[in-house]
Amino acid sequence: MTSKKRSNSDKSAILNLHRQPKKTTIGVANKTAPPQKISYSVAHAIPGRIRFRIPRLVIDCEYADKLKQVIESDSRTTNVRVNATAASIVINYQPGIISDDQMRSHLVNLIQTAPNIVVPTQATAKSIVGVIFDAIINLIDSTRNINKARNAIVYHRFRTDGWERLLSGAKTIIKRLKSAIMFVLPNKRGDKVGLQPFKLQAAGVDDAL
Repeated sequence: MTSKKRSNSDKSAILNLHRQPKKTTIGVANKTAPPQKISYSVAHAIPGRIRFRIPRLVIDCEYADKLKQVIESDSRTTNVRVNATAASIVINYQPGIISDDQMRSHLVNLIQTAPNIVVPTQATAKSIVGVIFDAIINLIDSTRNINKARNAIVYHRFRTDGWERLLSGAKTIIKRLKSAIMFVLPNKRGDKVGLQPFKLQAAGVDDAL
C-alpha cells in the first residue's frame, strides 16, 4: 500500500509540474530603449533669430552636421551658424510667416529628431567624374579577363596578344586622365551638377508647420 501511495503521489507531482504555466524569459536585448532626449536651452531669442545651446554639439560632429543641414533645408530659415566649441547654434528665420513660439517648437523638434535623419550624400562634379572613370576602368578589366580566358582556351596558355596590349594601354591612359581631371575639379558640396535639392526625412519632423 505504501508503494502505491508513493507512486500515486509521484504521478500527481509530475502532473502538477506540467500544469504549471511556463515562465517566459524576456532578454534585456529585446527591450527597445526609448530614444535619448537631447538636452538644450534657449540662450537668446528675438523675433527672427534664436540661439540654442546644445552640449551634444561639442562631442558629436555628425549630429552637428545633420542638425545644420536639416534646419537649412527649411524654407523659413535664412541663415544657420554652428559653433561646436561653444555648443551653440544660431538660426535666423523669416518672421511673420508663423509665430515665434511655433517656430521655436518646430526647431526644438528638429533638435530632437536630427539623429534619426538620413542625410543623402550630395553628388559633386568630382564624385560623378570619379564614378564614370571607375566604371570605364572596370569595363576594361572585365574585357581583359574575357580575352585572357579565350586565349587560355584556344592556346592553352597565357598569351599577350594585340587586344591585351591595347586594353592595358587604354587602362593606363584612362587612369592618368582620371588623376589629372580629379586634381583640377573642386571638391565642394556646393558644386552640384544638375541635382534637385534633397529632402530630409525623419520620424517626428513636423512638415505641417
